[in-house]
Amino acid sequence: MQFILATRHYAGLGFALRLRDEGHDVLLGFSGIDDRRALESYHLVGQGLVRKAPLGELIDDRHRHRNAIWIWDENHSVRENELLRREGFRVLGGGAFADTMEHDRDACLAFVSQYGLTPPPSFAFDDSCAAVAFLDEHRDTAYVYKPDRGENYETWLPQSDNPAEANVELRQHLRSLRTHTSFVLQELKQGIETNVEVWMVDGEPRFAFMTLESKKKLAGDLGDLVGCAFDFAFAVPIESRSVCESIGRLFPAYAEMRYTGFADANFIVARDGNWFFEKCERFGYNAHPNLLWNLNRDSLADTFASVVDGSFTPNFAPGFGASCSMYMDHRAPGKVIQFPESIAGNLYLYDAYRDGELLLTAGYYDDVLIANAFGYTIPTAWEAVLAKANEVKFPGRSFRIDGGGTEYPSSPLRRYEALLAMGFL
Repeated sequence: MQFILATRHYAGLGFALRLRDEGHDVLLGFSGIDDRRALESYHLVGQGLVRKAPLGELIDDRHRHRNAIWIWDENHSVRENELLRREGFRVLGGGAFADTMEHDRDACLAFVSQYGLTPPPSFAFDDSCAAVAFLDEHRDTAYVYKPDRGENYETWLPQSDNPAEANVELRQHLRSLRTHTSFVLQELKQGIETNVEVWMVDGEPRFAFMTLESKKKLAGDLGDLVGCAFDFAFAVPIESRSVCESIGRLFPAYAEMRYTGFADANFIVARDGNWFFEKCERFGYNAHPNLLWNLNRDSLADTFASVVDGSFTPNFAPGFGASCSMYMDHRAPGKVIQFPESIAGNLYLYDAYRDGELLLTAGYYDDVLIANAFGYTIPTAWEAVLAKANEVKFPGRSFRIDGGGTEYPSSPLRRYEALLAMGFL
């Protein structure tokens, strides 16, 4: 089979390499970036590992690739994606709907609210002075600061468990800001946060799984927020309460759209109800590498192709997949990545290229790769993935070592136990 991985930031490099290793014809179509300072490192990613070409050139010459399966690794290049769909090409991921759900919060909330999904109360502001005045009027309520634009680490959560003290923390934080982007203050809900995803084929739900992730960079839930420090993935029944009270409410909409792809909901189970946070209708990192590396019993190519052609039947193992993001605090190009060949199949590469016999960092990402492993319980899955991570060597190697622990707020093991006890699984 032929696959074209459409990418902006090379997040899909690991998928391209797995498809290549399975013996398929793979092209990585990159859309390019505007930051000229990062271009040298950007173009290093994937060099010597997989064939690459500008996405624009592949689109212009698309009729030569009529038989290819085009896969979008994130939501980008919407015009190109919709062009391929209109012309009858086989496309997985991306497109206008998925892009809107991820990047247009107002449109997303308007969509999900029609089906009974409710976010925590949120209030929009253009300047910090107005927000401080608002907080002063609501001194006994804790809020989260979420900028409309910015990096993951710019989202701000209070450290105090006391709502009044958390409110004071946020007021002081807002007074210290030197940025002028618009933002929302979202009421902080104490509860069990999780994500449920259903794979839809022509509007029909075929498979569901849950991920429990930790987003803080350092052990003990310290440090900045990142995309995902580590996570656990496991299949759940489509009929489960976790599906029915979240993404399952949107099944009529997906059926009407005859939607094929990933449908997810991030939500929190709290004492005062279930609260919707966000949707990302795309490949999720680390969720999908975790699921597809650790639990999938079919080849990656057959899984992707069957979703696109409508024949997909889930074939995933019971138990738990575990992932662990491995990163450098100070990204740098040309640093050697070493690991035994025996664990190559457990790794999902992000920031890598090959120069002769050497596998090197490109210096475009902080994250270098994701280590993956399987276990029948959360603790054994974590022990297995930690063993894989410890076999990977590169300068400045960093990763969390406490994924199987219970002594920090986002402990997946404690969250799993809570969801099980409340009947959500």
